Amino acid sequence: MAFRAFRWRWLLGEQSGQRRVMLFEAVMVGYAFNNILPSGRVGELARAFYVSEKGSVPISMVFGTIINDRVFDALTILLLVGLTGFWILPIDPQLQVGLGGFQLSGEILNPLFVNVAVGSLGMVGLVLLLMLIPRRDGMFPLVLWRLPFLSDSIRDRVIGFFNGVVSGLHTIKNPRAFGASAFHTILVWGLAAATAYGLAWSVPGLSMSWFQAIGLMAIATVCAAIPSAPGFWGLYEAGMIFGFQVLDIHPESAVALAYGVTMHLIYYVPTTFFGLIFAGRSAIGIKRATSLKIDES
Repeated sequence: MAFRAFRWRWLLGEQSGQRRVMLFEAVMVGYAFNNILPSGRVGELARAFYVSEKGSVPISMVFGTIINDRVFDALTILLLVGLTGFWILPIDPQLQVGLGGFQLSGEILNPLFVNVAVGSLGMVGLVLLLMLIPRRDGMFPLVLWRLPFLSDSIRDRVIGFFNGVVSGLHTIKNPRAFGASAFHTILVWGLAAATAYGLAWSVPGLSMSWFQAIGLMAIATVCAAIPSAPGFWGLYEAGMIFGFQVLDIHPESAVALAYGVTMHLIYYVPTTFFGLIFAGRSAIGIKRATSLKIDES
């Protein structure tokens, strides 16, 4: 999470004077809310609100930098899914895993791999398109001015918010910011792969190659695209069991389940525990985050 905070600091551009500790707290708050709320994306609102309140940064610009932050993850997911897909696709449609009401099969995951890759590519393309819009007086404001049913106050607020988001997106054009963000993205995902790899070697009788660790990450990422309970409990573990079978890591489902639960806890417990503490200290409650009103100041 610290590397994610460092990456985000670069993406904030002119606002990069924000304290690393505060950005780290914001990232933890975001993950905590994603872990406990069903939408899985309320955390993005929470961390934007956290930085806007504590760092005095326009919330619209913060949203723009969060989009950039997700673009780097989308590029990594595209790479992971692409490489893993060439390796394991097509998965046997008859291969099935059931756990806690979740059913995974090759028939479900084969098209899902493609959908996740296309979605990641689409997100990157949309951001590139938005970056072509000038920071001020772009096409979007001109369109809004031609809508007679919008009041001047609403129109001004929407245009102000849009311009703030575009300003946040433009920070990625800085070569130093782009390079530093790419470097920290490698650290973020490299550490995740190292955790998966290291955990396997800590379990007696279980071994895993680096390619298998990366493949597990890709399968877990694809499974996250399936609607599930808060925190992906059950679905994540089913994905681990399925991944163990597809990647031929270990034949026993009990070993895969124990591995999956342990991996899940490694990420879930600290982010949820400390994230909620940081949120409570800053008076950012769940109700306040979910009913967040976007207002450009």
